[in-house]
Amino acid sequence: MVEAYGISDVGCIRELNEDCFCIHGFDEGAERGFCILADGMGGHNAGEVASQSAVNFLADEMNKLLISGSGEIPGRLNEAVAMANAKVYTMAEENPIHRGMGTTAVAVFIDNGSAYIANVGDSRAYAIRGDEIVQITTDHSMVAELVMRGTITREEARLHPQKNIITRAVGTDKTVRPDIFEYNYLKGDVMIMCSDGLSTMLEDERILEIVKAEKTPKDTAEALAAEAKESGGFDNITVICIRF
Repeated sequence: MVEAYGISDVGCIRELNEDCFCIHGFDEGAERGFCILADGMGGHNAGEVASQSAVNFLADEMNKLLISGSGEIPGRLNEAVAMANAKVYTMAEENPIHRGMGTTAVAVFIDNGSAYIANVGDSRAYAIRGDEIVQITTDHSMVAELVMRGTITREEARLHPQKNIITRAVGTDKTVRPDIFEYNYLKGDVMIMCSDGLSTMLEDERILEIVKAEKTPKDTAEALAAEAKESGGFDNITVICIRF
């Protein structure tokens, strides 16, 4: 049985919530469904438009996969991201108010024992098993590249002044290449999807502590979002908790 719950909060500083998410499936104990989370960027409310549009476009394509139950899932996820990117890019090109808008996107498709993750940008998916937390996705950001080079530490990256500069996004270019991951989950595992409003506020170990302390996806997501706000809430905060 898979359970999922999501929450999105504007935070303590921003006036507009440019994050968006959706959860679909997992009815009556089913172990098939999907979750999508996006963190938009752009002026004149364009970030909100980009994230909402990307989630809608991705959900349409992933629902087709859910219904058909056929096809190679990683390839279908790649196609879904490519289609969403093309549509958001076209929207931005056709409307000067939305010119330059874009969004991160992390999408998880769950299919009876396997979770397939597509990622663009710096929104994340974590896996928690027992006393261990692992970041499944790789951030497409300037500071992530600095960490990979050994220039700064992972902890320094959380507080770096350029932490919000992402190097890959949905809708900013004609094409985009998502990273695709596969995670084979076990009963009792937890997956956390989040925007950087959570990951820049809480260390991974603190996320692990909260996940272990809470029993339901609702309590877990709400506790994570609340602590991110208490820690400053400098950005919009969106969290999806999936318990397997």
